[in-house]
Amino acid sequence: MVLLQLEISMEINEQIAAYAYEKGVPVMLNSAPSAPLSDTFLSHLTFISPNEHEVEDLTGIKIHRRGGEINQEDVKKAAGKLLDKGVKNVLITLGSGGAALCNRSGCYYAPCVRGITAVDPTAAGDSFVGAFCTGFCCGLDWEELLTFANHVAAITVTGMGALPSLPELEQVEQLLKKEEIVFPELAVLKKQNLKPETAGIEEV
Repeated sequence: MVLLQLEISMEINEQIAAYAYEKGVPVMLNSAPSAPLSDTFLSHLTFISPNEHEVEDLTGIKIHRRGGEINQEDVKKAAGKLLDKGVKNVLITLGSGGAALCNRSGCYYAPCVRGITAVDPTAAGDSFVGAFCTGFCCGLDWEELLTFANHVAAITVTGMGALPSLPELEQVEQLLKKEEIVFPELAVLKKQNLKPETAGIEEV
């Protein structure tokens, strides 16, 4: 799997996405910071992961809230615009509203993790996307992916700084267990000398 982000040259992103698409390698774009994206680039993406502000920049559709609840119709409309451009899956982070994953099969939602005292939001988005990609390579289903990524991000915001706040797998498992969430064991992450083919990653 290839993970791209918009702090590097758009030309490089587009070339990598096109090559990976040609080779059948999944591509995730963490679409931060906001920037215009060509239809060709979008059509090469397996996943795009904007937050609610970035998805508004990309689609012109604002995701409203009522009583703190996300308007799911806004989510579907915004995701639909990107799906129409050829993106296969749209992963939208919604802050206190949790996260949503939309594709042609429908939309899947996961609430944010409750009871967390946020200290520093640095790297929350990056840890969410990284965890999602990791879970995808481990074969988790959509709901499991959202749950796993939400819990990784929740732990991340409880610490200061970017790298120092990223959790170990055991911390995530402990939080899931504490919330009595039944979750598959991510045994593939615990193997030593992990080879690309064992994690669903293709070398390019």
